[in-house]
Amino acid sequence: MFKLQLASVLCVFLFACSPISGSFDHWQLVLTWPAGYCKVKGCPRPVIPNDFTIHGLWPDSISVIMNNCDPTKTFVTITEINQITELEKRWPELTTTAQFALTSQSFWRYQYEKHGTCCFPVYSQSAYFDFAIKLKDKTDLLSILRSQGVTPGSTYTGERINSSIASVTRVKPNLKCLYYRGKLELTEIGICFDRTTVAMMSCPRISTSCKFGTNARITFRQ
Repeated sequence: MFKLQLASVLCVFLFACSPISGSFDHWQLVLTWPAGYCKVKGCPRPVIPNDFTIHGLWPDSISVIMNNCDPTKTFVTITEINQITELEKRWPELTTTAQFALTSQSFWRYQYEKHGTCCFPVYSQSAYFDFAIKLKDKTDLLSILRSQGVTPGSTYTGERINSSIASVTRVKPNLKCLYYRGKLELTEIGICFDRTTVAMMSCPRISTSCKFGTNARITFRQ
């Protein structure tokens, strides 16, 4: 009896301490650079996208990291053909074949249940994925980098990549790098927006994986 009461109290405590779904104050659109990511992780697809793709759209809070906000809210398999087609263009699961990704929808499921539930009920599942598509389309990160002389096929410091984006957006992005054979590869860039997405904002949590403040060279793979 005591164990049952203790378990009940613990469940209530954990629920009370967990982020409340819909209480987010900003978004992070996390974009993958396929060439670098696939070099590190290995991708079975015969053709790798030559533009940034979506890793995830993360509703978040400055005060607390928001993940798995509503365990009762589960992903519903997407059946609307147009949405599937548009998501596969912008949000592919690079580490599997397209056929397996479209059949299992495991990547979209994982991202929705871990992150998408944090914006419910403000956004339904369908609205969340549609919103991610629209946000990706208005965030042409590759063009921003190219306009500042940062192009695939060269190496740069983390500071150079970071400042090139910030000089256009006026806010700090969130770069992520991974090692491949002892050298750093640019694999992801996060761009943050306020809750309304009317304005970009500096990402409140910045990864140190791209070795800012050092002369470490990062491959922006072509």
